[in-house]
Amino acid sequence: MVTDGGLETDMIFHHDVELPHFAAFPLLDSDRGRALLTGYYDGYAAIARRAGAGLVLESPTWRASPGWGARLGYSPAELARVNVGAIALLARLRDRYAASLAEIVLSGMVGRRSRPSQRRAPTWSAH
Repeated sequence: MVTDGGLETDMIFHHDVELPHFAAFPLLDSDRGRALLTGYYDGYAAIARRAGAGLVLESPTWRASPGWGARLGYSPAELARVNVGAIALLARLRDRYAASLAEIVLSGMVGRRSRPSQRRAPTWSAH
């Protein structure tokens, strides 16, 4: 299986895209952003095709959680829309790649609320 790597770094350094808080999910809100994401995934699909391998399509939603979303001005409803939209984009790409790739896995992740250095001790409760 081939998977992507370095989405945010690629967008910043190869496409001159500003990603506040290193969040790629706002790209889903514009035609240009969706085109950039599509091109990014197309590159990995081409690698998988040449290698005769499957492809994991990982959603650009690492920062699409309530804490990070609020910092970027996204309401809970907007975050839900973005997360659903991310998987919808990947599903369209899966359908487009299906004829030339043996296996395609869609993966969606919402990352942690804070940086690891800001982690707190877990809170336990007995019920």
